[in-house]
Amino acid sequence: MTASQTATRQKAGSAVSPLAHLIAPEALDFQPQHLTAGTEWRRAYMVTAFPPSVDVGWLSRAANLPGVTLALHAVPQDAGEIVLALNRRIGAVAGQLAAGAGGGALTAQRLTQEAEDAQTLLRQIDAEQQGVYQTGVVLMLSAPTAEEGLRRAKRLEALLGAAGMRARPLVYRQEDGLRAAGPYGLWPDPLRGAHIWPSATVAAGWPFGTAGMNHGSGIVLGHDSDGGLVLLDRWQPPVDSGITNPNWTILAGSGAGKSHATKVMLLREWAQGAKVIVIDPEREYRQLCQAFGGAWVNAGGGAHRINPLQAPPLPADTDSEDDAAEHGLTALGQHLQRVRMVLGLYLPHLTPMQAAVLGRALRATYEQAGIGLDADPASIPNDRWPHVGHLYQVLQGQNDPDSQSLAALLEEAAQGADAPLWAGPSTPTPDSDLVVIDIHDLENAPDATQRAQYANLLGYAWDLVRRDRTERTLLVVDEAWLLVDPRNPEALSFLKRMAKRIRKYRGSLNVVTQNAVDFLAPEVAREGEPVLANASTKLLLRQEAKDLPTVSALFALSDSEQDKLANAQVGEGLLIAGNQRVWCQIATAPQESRLMYGSGR
Repeated sequence: MTASQTATRQKAGSAVSPLAHLIAPEALDFQPQHLTAGTEWRRAYMVTAFPPSVDVGWLSRAANLPGVTLALHAVPQDAGEIVLALNRRIGAVAGQLAAGAGGGALTAQRLTQEAEDAQTLLRQIDAEQQGVYQTGVVLMLSAPTAEEGLRRAKRLEALLGAAGMRARPLVYRQEDGLRAAGPYGLWPDPLRGAHIWPSATVAAGWPFGTAGMNHGSGIVLGHDSDGGLVLLDRWQPPVDSGITNPNWTILAGSGAGKSHATKVMLLREWAQGAKVIVIDPEREYRQLCQAFGGAWVNAGGGAHRINPLQAPPLPADTDSEDDAAEHGLTALGQHLQRVRMVLGLYLPHLTPMQAAVLGRALRATYEQAGIGLDADPASIPNDRWPHVGHLYQVLQGQNDPDSQSLAALLEEAAQGADAPLWAGPSTPTPDSDLVVIDIHDLENAPDATQRAQYANLLGYAWDLVRRDRTERTLLVVDEAWLLVDPRNPEALSFLKRMAKRIRKYRGSLNVVTQNAVDFLAPEVAREGEPVLANASTKLLLRQEAKDLPTVSALFALSDSEQDKLANAQVGEGLLIAGNQRVWCQIATAPQESRLMYGSGR
């Protein structure tokens, strides 16, 4: 049919509604294997072969490809007639097999498979009392240009083939395909086949068959694209969920709603009894913390100080697999590794000789305080621990050039602008089940100072997590990109080790960041990629154009998922939890908004 013979056939003088003018294409041009609707290229397919067995949501991947509209037709059939037909066919096949069907082993194999399929369907109808349906699957593929349409067609055909299906273009039947693929409830007779499915197969085939996520327990995060609740349990997920650890990764572009989604998540986990610890560089969690009477720790040079040289006591139930005893290290020996990491971030340009001198000066600093490597940290009072000011004094007392240059580099931390952070004993921090460690006051400090204090506080938060293995604890590391330093990947290495070990303490590491590209730079990818990818649950909100290719490669996103993430609204995105993927809109109750922001949102 040419453009002058459009599908919209009108009698002369008949009226056309304004709605028809609005939604109808300017013209429909039907060709043997495609059609043109206005300026859009389209092709109608009919699926002619299906796999012998299917899983829930088995049509989802095809339906979610860009430009694909899927129509699943199902017409109820008389079960009695189907049973009689199946019995006749099973008998005929058995006779062919007994007589030695021509065609050799391949024909015999196909006949055997046909008999087994018929017996399975018979059992589903008879024993399970399932209904049966005459079915058909029609696909309409659309693209802005013919070139793009042919590219999408190859991808669709390959995907269907890999799934055990075969689809063919409706040659000289594109108009029938258009009718069958539309939301009209039409299934033209020429497209009706002999495929008979039980109701379970029909139900499993719907593209939204696995769109929802309901673990039966846990927290409600929001709604899926069909309006259903997204309910997931990080602590005790279903056995078949594919969730192997309670960690989360939350990735989003600036202004996409990642902090809001994190607040909703941690608020609901806290309400169900979990302890929550947040490292907050942007002062986004202060209102929430104060609303619930939590402990707000101003560690950016304010009222609180965490002395990086003070070693924590080992947990009472330390085991050799996890902690210092694994490598024969004492508690202080293990802690010295963390101190060197923090100082390495503060002084990123140390030469190997300066690093060696720094290590020797650290040991001397502890010795002057009367603390040996085998000391029990739990037995040492808070004010006896040395701090950066003491380390500075030790270096000043050395006469070699490396010690003197190190002293000059540490002067700012011991006596200057950074002294409130580290030059003094740790201040008591409140004990609470909601702790927000705030470093917002460092926003104008040099990058090295911010990274060093972030790593110091991350170590302190890790010590809080390890105190009690019986308590479920969420550790939220917001704006985690601040830890990325190609010259000193030890901080990311520390975060990676935490990600692997935190579940042994009934903990959950939640990494929140907007710069995924930073974690995958060649210099840090070995440490950075596992931090993002190893979490069993990932929440991907709207992505910036520069990040989308990286995120897509890391999480194997489909073209459809990429398109949706590039154009997502604030607070909506893709939730990947184990082997399930669902498009999720974060939902917040009015009272929750008042608690998080002090007013409605």
